[in-house]
Amino acid sequence: MKNLRAATDTFLELVLIYALLLAIAAALLARFEGLDFMTGLYWAATTATSTGYGDISPKTGAGQIVAVSLMHISIFLIAPMIVVRLIDRLNENRDAFTHEEQLHILEALGRIESRLDRLEQGK
Repeated sequence: MKNLRAATDTFLELVLIYALLLAIAAALLARFEGLDFMTGLYWAATTATSTGYGDISPKTGAGQIVAVSLMHISIFLIAPMIVVRLIDRLNENRDAFTHEEQLHILEALGRIESRLDRLEQGK
């Protein structure tokens, strides 16, 4: 799972994976159904987004397998990864300290340690 997250860490990587998925599905459908690539790409885009106008639908068994695979991959794999990445970017950790706050805390801790050392040496 870590490898999948690392491979899809940026939105651009997800877009590239999605574009590759569309291109592969388009090429396969065009091959199995005897269509040109652009028609296959149009079909893949409408199918992957669940729009599915129905003007192009696979007739062969292999084309139908490509369609079902594309539908499930886009809905159950690609879409959730995009949503998670977007939410992750929008989610702000309000409890996180800024760099300046961290430096201030470290300085304060240093002063406290110095005072404790002086008090211990005085006893």
